[in-house]
Amino acid sequence: MGKKIMVIDDEPDVITYLTTLLEENGYQTDSAKDGVEGLKKIKEKRPDLVCLDILMPEKSGIGLYRELRKDEGLKGIPVVIVTGFRGDEHPLMDFKEFLYKRSVPGPEGYLEKPIDRQKFLEIIEKNLG
Repeated sequence: MGKKIMVIDDEPDVITYLTTLLEENGYQTDSAKDGVEGLKKIKEKRPDLVCLDILMPEKSGIGLYRELRKDEGLKGIPVVIVTGFRGDEHPLMDFKEFLYKRSVPGPEGYLEKPIDRQKFLEIIEKNLG
């Protein structure tokens, strides 16, 4: 059985795309539609890696990311941010810079949608290999 990856995104099409891509490459997947459901499933299932969107209802990806990094039992799980929020479209809000310059460690990967399939898989492999 492959490593377990949790995909958390509020867009069903993105979840379908990413889980299909991951499963085709030998990974087990689970998914959640927002940060609240995602945190619950992460605590229950302990995935090997989390793919996380930033902008979601209920609990944002940033809020969930902070909680993961501050939780002793969860902070070792690699997180790859996959977001539709592009810094060049919103120059006053550079989430990538924001995430890497916080008091918590930065994520293990950061990709903007639409994602490059090969780059995405390389980041996953680097963190799980």
